[in-house]
Amino acid sequence: MIDTRWKRWLLPLFGRHRAGRRIPESFRPRGTSSRVSRLAARYDAEVDEALQRLWPKARIYHDREFTRDRADFLLVVRGRGVMVETKVKSDPGVFRGSTLPPLLDRLQRDGRRLVVVLNQGDPTPARELIARKLGDKGCVVVWSGPEHDADLRGAVESLLRQMVRHA
Repeated sequence: MIDTRWKRWLLPLFGRHRAGRRIPESFRPRGTSSRVSRLAARYDAEVDEALQRLWPKARIYHDREFTRDRADFLLVVRGRGVMVETKVKSDPGVFRGSTLPPLLDRLQRDGRRLVVVLNQGDPTPARELIARKLGDKGCVVVWSGPEHDADLRGAVESLLRQMVRHA
C-alpha cells in the first residue's frame, strides 16, 4: 500500500527543526507541552500586560523566534530601549541563570540594557552573573503580579536613565 499522505512525505524535506529553536506554545501539538512551558507562556502574557500597564505609550516588540541569545521583549519608552527576558521557576529555590550566558554575551557585544524578570526564587547568583557580564547595564527583578509593579518600574526606569538616545 502506498502512503498518500503528503504531510508525511514533505515534512522531512521542509519541516526540519533547527537546533536551538523552541517551538512557540501555540504551535505545539496538544499534550506535548510541559508544565513549565505552559507557566512560561502564561507568565510572558502577564509580564506583557504589566509592561503595557506601566508604560501605556511605550512600544513593545516581541521576538517571534525563540532562541537563547535573544530576549523575549524589547520595551521602547521615550525613544529608549530595554531588553526584557522572562524566566519561570516552578519551585521557589535559587535562580542561578544557567540559561542566560548566550543572551548576556550577545547583549555585551551590542551594549544593550537587560532586565530579567523572574517569577519566584532567590536571584542572587543570577544577579552576580549579570553584574559580571553586563555591569550596571543589567538587573534581575522578582515579579509575580501587580503588587510588584513598583520594583519592575524602578528597574526599567533606572536602566532608561543610563541610556543615551540614539538618532
